[in-house]
Amino acid sequence: MKEQLLKWANLLGETGLYRRLCPGRLPVFMLHRVTEGDDGVPSGLAADQLRSHLQYLTDRGYQALTMDELWSCLHEGQPIPSRSVMFTIDDGFYDHHDVAAKVFDEFGFPLNFFVITGLLDNQLWPWDDQVSYALNHSRIVNSDIRLPSGKVYSVNLEIKPAKTTVKEIREALKAGPQTEIYQWLREELFGKLDVDFPASAPPEYRPMSWSDARSLRERGHGVYPHTCSHRILSTLSPAEKRQEIRDSLKRVEEELGYSPQVFAYPTGRPSDYDGDDMKELEQAGFNMVFNTVPAYVRQGQDRYQLPRYSLPESTADFLQIVNRFEAFKEKLRG
Repeated sequence: MKEQLLKWANLLGETGLYRRLCPGRLPVFMLHRVTEGDDGVPSGLAADQLRSHLQYLTDRGYQALTMDELWSCLHEGQPIPSRSVMFTIDDGFYDHHDVAAKVFDEFGFPLNFFVITGLLDNQLWPWDDQVSYALNHSRIVNSDIRLPSGKVYSVNLEIKPAKTTVKEIREALKAGPQTEIYQWLREELFGKLDVDFPASAPPEYRPMSWSDARSLRERGHGVYPHTCSHRILSTLSPAEKRQEIRDSLKRVEEELGYSPQVFAYPTGRPSDYDGDDMKELEQAGFNMVFNTVPAYVRQGQDRYQLPRYSLPESTADFLQIVNRFEAFKEKLRG
């Protein structure tokens, strides 16, 4: 019954009714990994599913906005086009350039890349992916892991699968101090699980290059900083916050030859950043900053807390957001 109702609601959305009833709302979609199949990408959105989403938009005359076009809407008061969307992708892995960008090129749509500059510099690979790698390569079934917060997490892979354990450890790490998280990963997590720490990022977590990033810019895509190390800003000292923001900005300026004014918070929940972070970003020259709160972008919002939807794999869920059925439901609830 629920699926049938959703089907009819989406068919009604095809008429443009929800867009007319709820104007001025822009869905900004967020991706993380995209896979063409047997290419080693862990938990990626299938490229063919992405193509299906973009084909839908193309067939119905939607446009994908650039960051400059969004800025014109938010700052200069230009109306948000009714048939418009925006796409972003976080972190800077090789498949972002090799797979995702090529799919967007096929349709002539811009994709906005938020890159971890330390990843592109081959200095690190993201801490949350290191948790996944360690648990999936563990030689130990049972172990007590002392978290950076001082709490102990008991790993028992005989009772609780690696996927669940990864999720729980990640959530615990998001809530605790992250100043020394990369050192903790190497010495505590990898050590207790008897996993050899890779000398460089494993193949499935290798980054795109700065040359790739320059190519993306030349092809009309956007490239912006996403901190140096992907550590959660609200867990860091004022000096560390400033370093993550300013140094990632500097690296993008050095490599790409322009001063980006757009930024995305690591993990991006409201608890992952604070007023000091927003003030630092404003002082550094950023004028738009994105979090990961699932909602539409609208005029009058705080420009340092712009929301994004995770790009759904399900076509029905995608249509709900694109055709503004989600906005209509919010309006009814409000």
